[in-house]
Amino acid sequence: MTDIHCHILPDLDDGAASLEEALEMARMAYFSGVTDIAATPHFRGEREQLRILEPMERRFRLLSEALRRENIPVRLHPGAEVLCLPETPLLAARHELPTLGTGDHVLCEFYFDESFTFMDQTLTEIAEAGYRVVVAHPERYGAVQRDPYLLKRWARQGFVLQINKGSVLGAFGPGPERAANDLLAVGLAHLIATDAHSCRSRTTHVGSLREWVEEHCHEDYAQILLDRNPRRVLEGRPMVGQD
Repeated sequence: MTDIHCHILPDLDDGAASLEEALEMARMAYFSGVTDIAATPHFRGEREQLRILEPMERRFRLLSEALRRENIPVRLHPGAEVLCLPETPLLAARHELPTLGTGDHVLCEFYFDESFTFMDQTLTEIAEAGYRVVVAHPERYGAVQRDPYLLKRWARQGFVLQINKGSVLGAFGPGPERAANDLLAVGLAHLIATDAHSCRSRTTHVGSLREWVEEHCHEDYAQILLDRNPRRVLEGRPMVGQD
């Protein structure tokens, strides 16, 4: 499995609190079947936040070296989870947003009570600036929970819809779980990621997720959700069905 949304960089945001915890998260991921992880620390989409790009790169190199030293065979990929704010499209226009892997996909999130109008306008402007949009956990947004089929519009625009492991397994309550199930039932979800934050809760372990997906989704769709599309994101390629 390839995990494109994981807060594994140590001592940077509300994810791994130390290098030791980051390594344990990587071990947990590997032993549950994960081979590739995109490190996606929180990044507020405003110009002031550009100053944290260098610390992000340092933590990335630190963890990459530690993984090699500890012989943990997980490939780490650069990334960030961009909180979309009014200033974010300006950063996009200047091509200053951090992307996932070696491609041009940008992982975008919003405040959970954000209006659909603001989300739609912001993502459209980011896409018009030349990025491929990945919408982080759309099932957790109130507007989507009220009407999950609003996401048909985003899918038609070519936006990638990434749902969370915790939503699928009911960890965030009935609203996100129901919205995630609706997206999967109609085939709108492009991929699933852990959005892991620690090795104790919201973890990198994917065993129960894989079992759920294999039980509830067609075999081909399960592979697309957990590996084929996530890999395509890191390579900067269109999703299966978007070619």
